[in-house]
Amino acid sequence: MHEAHNEKLKAAGLTDITGVLLAGGKSLRMGYDKARIEIAGQTLVSRSFDLLRRYFTKVLIAGDRPDLAQPGIPAIPDIYPGSALGGLYTGLLSAQTDWIFVAPCDMPYPDHRILELLLAHRNGFDAVVPRTPHGYEPVFALYHKNCLTQMEDMLRHGQLRIYDFYQRIAIRFLDWQELPDDWERSLLNVNTPHELARLREKQP
Repeated sequence: MHEAHNEKLKAAGLTDITGVLLAGGKSLRMGYDKARIEIAGQTLVSRSFDLLRRYFTKVLIAGDRPDLAQPGIPAIPDIYPGSALGGLYTGLLSAQTDWIFVAPCDMPYPDHRILELLLAHRNGFDAVVPRTPHGYEPVFALYHKNCLTQMEDMLRHGQLRIYDFYQRIAIRFLDWQELPDDWERSLLNVNTPHELARLREKQP
């Protein structure tokens, strides 16, 4: 079964991409580990893992989270801890493929349809990133190793703004009009106890 799945991914041209779970955040606003939060009986981190393993033969964790590591899925501490840009850099530097697809550990409904749209638009670009009226979604996106030089230059100088990084690379924004109708649910992140309570109220 596993070999057949790998052959299917190879046929789809996805073996040059590593799935990266971003787990370097401190969950300060939540007050406890967001990765272990359960929604409808499944932890948030397992939801992201399920998506990454479905599409990519290689998966790793960017962040000092050995408790989340699994056989064949190492956890790699951030080289420049404390920012999303640092997590992206760690994942991209550690990957043995040209591309990484990143997903956070606090997304209740990671959507394979958005992932597939991002993959379909990567040719000729260094990154493919959703863009909504609320801003960018840098942690559910696709990045090429071409980004490493600019990432490292910014991190070495303490420049952490994703917006500034995006000005330096060839980027394709996937605007909200191109996303599935329920993109807001799909790109939802849970950051505070209030947001979590509201989400659970909506559960059937």
